[in-house]
Amino acid sequence: MSRKWERMVRKNSKQINKTRAKQGKAPISTDPDRAEVFKGRSLLLSGFFIVVALFLLFTLTRAEGDNMYWFTTLSYLVVGIFIFFLRRPYLRVSKTTLSKRGLARELNLTAENIKEIVYQPNQIVIDMNGKTPRWVYTKMLNRFDVAAMAVRLKKYADQNNVVFIDKTV
Repeated sequence: MSRKWERMVRKNSKQINKTRAKQGKAPISTDPDRAEVFKGRSLLLSGFFIVVALFLLFTLTRAEGDNMYWFTTLSYLVVGIFIFFLRRPYLRVSKTTLSKRGLARELNLTAENIKEIVYQPNQIVIDMNGKTPRWVYTKMLNRFDVAAMAVRLKKYADQNNVVFIDKTV
């Protein structure tokens, strides 16, 4: 199919799926090349900010407590809650790339930069060529659905000729 035709089909199916969703019906089609996103929770960073807020709250004495101290304490608490609920770590698996959230931007990784993908119980490690640090996704630390990620990454590895090692067997 030509690209124009694919765009037209995608646009029309998107519009039909939107009306079917409003009616409470299942969508008619899904895009097989659509990126799949696996979201987790940032327990360490949000926990750190909440612990700092609690520390500031419990070390406050009645004589020293001014408005700026309360503002600082509540700011730490709000930042911790913000990171836990809104700024969630993720792994986006598309047809040819893997993406994740860095500190200030989205980091993309293509198949030729990946040395291997290792699936262990409750952990997935994506090892890169060169000195680039590994991407590690765990069930315990970041609350990722590792089993579902492994199925999708296995499919990605097969499509892009990347080594996939399953150590759960």
